[in-house]
Amino acid sequence: MAIKIYTKTGDDGTTGLFGGGRLPKDHLRIEAYGTVDELNAQLGWAMDLLDSEKFMNHLETVQYELFVIGSMLATKPGKEIGIKVIDESSVEQLERWMDELDEQLPP
Repeated sequence: MAIKIYTKTGDDGTTGLFGGGRLPKDHLRIEAYGTVDELNAQLGWAMDLLDSEKFMNHLETVQYELFVIGSMLATKPGKEIGIKVIDESSVEQLERWMDELDEQLPP
């Protein structure tokens, strides 16, 4: 059976987190993962328009990591989400790619 898109619990102005707990819909955490989701959608759209395969692997990695960030934000603090989380090595990889691209720019 498919998952229903409604809960029949009414709307008390809160939203549920993965792993339990609820937050007000105007909470900064909810705003943050909504913004990450919007960025991810825009990145996907840009990737669809991209004619070059040159950066596609990098962009796919960034898009995956945006999904991870959204999952981390949507999960109750302290709850394991069952996937690799963003850590220092992820940030360092992104910084290396940025440096490589920066070197290709004209002075």
